[in-house]
Amino acid sequence: MSSYVIGIGGTGAKCVEALVHLCAAGMMPDTEVFALFVDPDRANGSLERAQMTLQQYVNCKQLKTGVTDLFKTDVSVSIPDVWSPFSNEAQPSLDNFFRYHGLKGKNPAAAHLFDVLYSQAERETTLEKGFRGHPSIGAAVLAERVELGDEEPWRTFRKKIANDLNAAGGARVFLIGSIFGGTGAAGFPTIARLIAEEFNVGKDGNDGKKGNGGVKLGGALILPYFSFIPDETSAELRASSEDFLMTSQAALKYYHQQKSNEIYDSVYVIGDENLSPTKTFSIGSKTQRNEPHFIELYSALAAVDFFTGAEPRGFPMIARQGVRRIGWDDLPDGNAGNTLKKKLAQLLRFAFAYLAVYEPMLVDIRENGRPFRAPWYVDYFLRNGLQIADNEMQKAASMVKDYCESFLR
Repeated sequence: MSSYVIGIGGTGAKCVEALVHLCAAGMMPDTEVFALFVDPDRANGSLERAQMTLQQYVNCKQLKTGVTDLFKTDVSVSIPDVWSPFSNEAQPSLDNFFRYHGLKGKNPAAAHLFDVLYSQAERETTLEKGFRGHPSIGAAVLAERVELGDEEPWRTFRKKIANDLNAAGGARVFLIGSIFGGTGAAGFPTIARLIAEEFNVGKDGNDGKKGNGGVKLGGALILPYFSFIPDETSAELRASSEDFLMTSQAALKYYHQQKSNEIYDSVYVIGDENLSPTKTFSIGSKTQRNEPHFIELYSALAAVDFFTGAEPRGFPMIARQGVRRIGWDDLPDGNAGNTLKKKLAQLLRFAFAYLAVYEPMLVDIRENGRPFRAPWYVDYFLRNGLQIADNEMQKAASMVKDYCESFLR
């Protein structure tokens, strides 16, 4: 059974990045994980870092690393790996997207309703940096534009799942997005509904049974876990962390009233009562590159639980034991945190040893010769007919270095 993960918005991308590191540590089975991202802000710094980490993992996976749990999971992406609702628009806005000025002449009543629903700033602000923490903007755009059609990466996504179903192996699809922001809050229910309709997930058939048992749908809804002090000198439309709790409450109420959870096999609602202050505030683009947070690790563990469990479990529950501390036994790995601790420690030792000992020695041997100084180089390289001076070997050594630096960060 193949696994599919969709990171929606900046928070979703960071959670997928954490999942990639868990795959590197050996927390996922020896299977295939297909990843893609949904974000109107293609230049988002957090998204860029997640894409980079994903590519570094794919590069390392191509190497023959011997008998080890490290990098054992096949991770693949489509080209491109990011879908944006603004494929052609250079500076998209709600006004342009819905042809507001033409609407005023052809259908004044509809234009007036548009004025009631959206402020002038919401209508006119360009959206190339995302939906500015306004789910109402994202909901309108994504409802109009998202289709699981022939546009990439959706074409590859649909084709791979169809192949899985034809092979009688089934598929599990996991969505991750924030419930308090713009893209995640708007994209999560929209994309879930389309997937459910496409593959008949969760619906009752003529026999009274639930729909396609071959596709399991799950997701992690991320509640507020960080705060920021915005730039008050800027008049740009932006998110406000003071509104996060109110936005989340409204979103959860919507999910309850719409009974949309009936299409999910498992839902994980994850958050922290202590909001971590971010160091810098950014509306979007490359400067939105937030530091990693343990909530993203929890979300990645939720994905692992969904992908590896015998059967999805509805609404799994967990809480940490202490108010202001996180211990290994608080982490849900099915073994009081011991499995995760062991596997992350192994990857940590590997990354540190490679950067501190092995990679510097490889560079030194390439530049100064005398490989006998490193018996492991003689055993692994020379006796297998490999030379670090070869361009391909240099490239491989550099790829491992890149990933190890990303993991340690």
